[in-house]
Amino acid sequence: MKKQFTPLYRIWHWLMALSTLGLLFTVFLRKTFLSWHTNADIIQTQLAVLGTDISAQSAKVVAKAIRAPMWEWHYVLGLVLGISILIRFYMILTKQGEIPLIALFKANDIHERIKYSVYLVLCSILIFMSVTGGLIYFYEFFGFTKEFAHDIKELHELMLYPLITVVLLHFAGVLRHEFTTKEGIISKMIHGD
Repeated sequence: MKKQFTPLYRIWHWLMALSTLGLLFTVFLRKTFLSWHTNADIIQTQLAVLGTDISAQSAKVVAKAIRAPMWEWHYVLGLVLGISILIRFYMILTKQGEIPLIALFKANDIHERIKYSVYLVLCSILIFMSVTGGLIYFYEFFGFTKEFAHDIKELHELMLYPLITVVLLHFAGVLRHEFTTKEGIISKMIHGD
């Protein structure tokens, strides 16, 4: 029996999935527990209670320093995401994987079209996020100004909510298949067929 999920396919999938979830988790931390806005206020307030006054700017520097290690993880996970995208391109070039757009056009029924549409949007967003993230990180190498890098960052962040939406749609589709038409799809993605 031909394997539906080859070892390379599964490695690619889990690199992509874990790096994407890890990246989303770092963004969640940035927007909540490690928000420099909130933490700078807490630092300034608590130091004042202890009898030490610092400026809002100094509190901001400390708050950003606290979350700096989390951003290092964001960069590493972004690199892993980029590598997983390159693996996928390799799989397409060596005919070990389909091009999502072609798979969409070959789809026979509405459920397959929806599945491949979500997949195509997910892949497109992840490629966009990986490229813009790389441009932001290496902006000096590419000769970009800080202002231009900031504009790219705005576009990068703009795709957060569409990314979350298609990730949730992907999870919903996997669960639908797991419990209806393709029992064991999660196990097959872990262990193979």
